[in-house]
Amino acid sequence: MKKWMWPLFLSVSIALTALFGYGFISAYMDVTNPPRTKVLTKTEEAPITPGDTYIALGDSLTRGVGSSKGEGFVALVGNTLKENNTVERFQNLGIRGARIEDLLAQLEQKEVKRTLKEAKIISITIGGNNLFNRGEVLNNYSEEMALGILKTEIPNLEKAYKIIREINPDAVILYTGLYNPFKQSPNGDSFDSIIQKWNESTRTLGLKYNVQIVDTFNLVKDAKRDLSSDQFHPNDSTYKQMADSVALVIEKNIIK
Repeated sequence: MKKWMWPLFLSVSIALTALFGYGFISAYMDVTNPPRTKVLTKTEEAPITPGDTYIALGDSLTRGVGSSKGEGFVALVGNTLKENNTVERFQNLGIRGARIEDLLAQLEQKEVKRTLKEAKIISITIGGNNLFNRGEVLNNYSEEMALGILKTEIPNLEKAYKIIREINPDAVILYTGLYNPFKQSPNGDSFDSIIQKWNESTRTLGLKYNVQIVDTFNLVKDAKRDLSSDQFHPNDSTYKQMADSVALVIEKNIIK
């Protein structure tokens, strides 16, 4: 091999070795410390279409989990608002399984902020996954633990109220209170007490940030009758009652 080719050969060898080493380390890190899947992804910037809108934020209740058509109360409310010319359109931004921290992350997205800024009506369902810990609270329930969750999460809910109200000072904002899906459990009465404390706290925050509270506590009295087959989410009949309650609060507070 010619003398001038040795430096080139040596450089290429070092580069290939480094590249292989990097690939091996990256692969190892992906196995031992896999990247965290994002619940929410950042949205691309897009122009806002002018007009009055109803925007629904929240968790699986906003998504309509449990209903036969997978629409829940949002579509019922939205279509009624369109029919009576209160809004031109509605948009469901709910995320199944969302917790309050997920809503706070969503509220940082630029397009979500722009969408909310143009909204005439905003509804929120959130907090159930925090308080019930997606149903896992039943396994090792203690009232002290539940009260601890309430004490931690209500300030986070206030952050969400504050951000939404700052984004849109004029919209009618509604928060749908929690119901007790565990009435038939051995700790059903204790859950009633915790959920009522949660809902009372949301009412206090509502007065501070001009957020209307929709009471759903009494809509679920019998799990077999009022809930879907998963015994957690509303069935069609209960979603209809939720929609009626939301529509009534909107009607009392909307300025057409």
